[in-house]
Amino acid sequence: MSWVEDTVTFRGAIRRSGNSLVITIPAELGQRFLLREGQELVIYGLSRRGPEFEGALQVYLGYFVVHEKAPAVIFKIKAPGDKLEQLQKVVNELEGKYLPSAVNVRKLEGDLIEVELLFGAITPNAIRRVRSEEEVSAAAAEIEFKLVSSGFEVVEKRITEKIVEWRNVDPARLSKASYKVSEVVRWRWEI
Repeated sequence: MSWVEDTVTFRGAIRRSGNSLVITIPAELGQRFLLREGQELVIYGLSRRGPEFEGALQVYLGYFVVHEKAPAVIFKIKAPGDKLEQLQKVVNELEGKYLPSAVNVRKLEGDLIEVELLFGAITPNAIRRVRSEEEVSAAAAEIEFKLVSSGFEVVEKRITEKIVEWRNVDPARLSKASYKVSEVVRWRWEI
């Protein structure tokens, strides 16, 4: 993957602080990358020769890692082999109605299928409103009713919290989110 340069650039000046030279990072870039005082980083000196000699400093922040605490509804469903296609259709329908941030379906032993619906704020494409426990419980009851009315036996239903790690979230998405997600999200830059 190649680097993508942000559209906003800033001109600055190098200053002296004790025996070191310092560069000020504008507040806009600090907010865009969710920078914190005391955060570690790596500075590389870069150069290239063409007709003239050019120099640059690259400030490397590392990998942006997000941990989200998200409610999950997990169902264990009895689904014989001839009903797997019907189960997939029902799961797709439920996904369209309740808009979970992720859906995981996996086969357990015998006819048991586990369906996990994660109701997080972070999705691959957007940041959503954090859902309350009551909303998740109500959705779980409606989902269970839909599964049973579609002819499936729900062997187990569980509502739990999961910690989900995201490594592909642009920090600008979190800083510009119209919903307050700081209660359920923690992030760090990892060098």
